[in-house]
Amino acid sequence: MRVAIVGASGYVGSTLVERLRARRDLEIVPCIHGSGNAGQVARLGIALAAIDLLDREVIARSLAGCTHVVNCSRGDNAVMLKGLANLLEACRRGGVRRFVHLSSVMVYGDPPAPDSTGEDGRTEPRRGTYGWVKLEQDRLVEKAAREGLSSVILCPPNITGALSGYVETIYRAMKERTLGLVDGGNTPCNVVDVRNLARAIELALERGPADGRRLFVTDDHATTWADMVEGLRSLPGAGVELPAIARDELARLAAGPPAPRASLGRALVHLASSDVRQALRKDPLWARVDAALRSGVRLLGRDLEAGMRIAVEGPVRVARASGAPALDVRLTAQQLRGVVHSCERAKRELGYAPPYSLQQSLAAFRRSYCALHGLDSPVGDLLRAL
Repeated sequence: MRVAIVGASGYVGSTLVERLRARRDLEIVPCIHGSGNAGQVARLGIALAAIDLLDREVIARSLAGCTHVVNCSRGDNAVMLKGLANLLEACRRGGVRRFVHLSSVMVYGDPPAPDSTGEDGRTEPRRGTYGWVKLEQDRLVEKAAREGLSSVILCPPNITGALSGYVETIYRAMKERTLGLVDGGNTPCNVVDVRNLARAIELALERGPADGRRLFVTDDHATTWADMVEGLRSLPGAGVELPAIARDELARLAAGPPAPRASLGRALVHLASSDVRQALRKDPLWARVDAALRSGVRLLGRDLEAGMRIAVEGPVRVARASGAPALDVRLTAQQLRGVVHSCERAKRELGYAPPYSLQQSLAAFRRSYCALHGLDSPVGDLLRAL
């Protein structure tokens, strides 16, 4: 079996390469575009293949002789959509026997539909969001499966483990007290350890549906935000008490300010604003008109000129000083998702059983964080104090 891992320098891809390297029956082809964790892969002594998903010829060369392909790649919309279409086409033309695609639970929306406890729930991401792009990718994979490419889609939630950027975001928000807790943190937090996800991908290479169906891959444990917070308390600065926030208040903040009501007066004020005038001044004719109007206004005197400016632009707003740190609304609002995604289908169809618990995952993060920042060194006590 010759397995190409597209996106091998990413967090999941590099972990997968390290796991599959231990198998004697596999030949691994790590395909990278950016540097990412390429150093972690390169130290294993495996040759890296440079790939550009927007270049069909490069893809064909990189996948030559591969029987299985795992797609862990990320990028802009062109890479995510056109690049994936190119990759799927190369797999069909090259006779690839199995395609494993990494999607996301975000295809079910944010917050997700209540029926998305299982994979057959409604997919309702807002257009233009990350979840919407991933859903468009899923549709490409499903289409390729209908055309004969054996494919499966794995849908993980947020990913934990050693060096997890997601866990570090939570830890940093705890230290800064920008993470608020809803209902004391007793709300669902869907996560999967990166090593558990790598195990599921390994299983999917040879098992599971071939028709492009989705499978949730989680830690198979009802993790709460309180569990996550308590698992990080022992790290420096994370022992502070976190602010509580009501569910309704958080929902209001997450929705953002209401859109201003349309009116003729507001439209005229906008047209007269400095931002609009600055854009119009790029045109020579409007630049002369603007200069003439400004000269005319100056003839009215400074008091009238200042009054007209305030009428158009409004008074200068000064933010009120506050000793309390601003809430990280985007992170805190994840507690509104409220749905526990079940991995029963993955357990049934892949034989998936997550090897690592949440406690082991957070312990791995703590060890990696302390090692990275020298907290377990001889001067660790000093660094913790600083």
